[in-house]
Amino acid sequence: MEQFWDFSVRIYRTEGVPDACLSLQDDYGADVNMLLFCAWVGTVVGTFDGELYDRASEYSTRWAENVVIPLREARTWMKHTGCSADPMPTDECMQLREEIKGVEFAAEKMQQEVLESMVPVNQARDATSHQIVVDAAANLMRYLECMNIRAANDVRKKLSVIVRAAFPVVDEKTVSKALEA
Repeated sequence: MEQFWDFSVRIYRTEGVPDACLSLQDDYGADVNMLLFCAWVGTVVGTFDGELYDRASEYSTRWAENVVIPLREARTWMKHTGCSADPMPTDECMQLREEIKGVEFAAEKMQQEVLESMVPVNQARDATSHQIVVDAAANLMRYLECMNIRAANDVRKKLSVIVRAAFPVVDEKTVSKALEA
């Protein structure tokens, strides 16, 4: 079984995935770690049960709001405004920004480790690739619904990029149908 962090890193390195994830984050307020978690849970246990989803969502929301988002906002502000304002020493400020970026990355990794620890994984899941994609898509659609994100075509296209990266052996038509169900 692929660990959640390894799964996420593999997917995020796929062309188009960073743009899709960041667009869903910036335009709709989606938590990239929850998007990836929804796909990963589809691979290891199937669709969410209510308790697992609720615990993961509650934890991720609190962690993101109190740790990850403030770090991201500070880093972004420094890049666009803070480090170029007089009398700020730009090089030192940009170095601090890079350090904050490292802390943000560590916070996201910790978030993923906690999320993974919530999933009862005792054995490898015996399911077809098609079923895994259907389950991952159902988990993603549940997340969108809970976040009040309308699954319009542009959102589905971005999710399709993520799902296709997660499950490259499954054709685009299967992924599209699963996201429409």
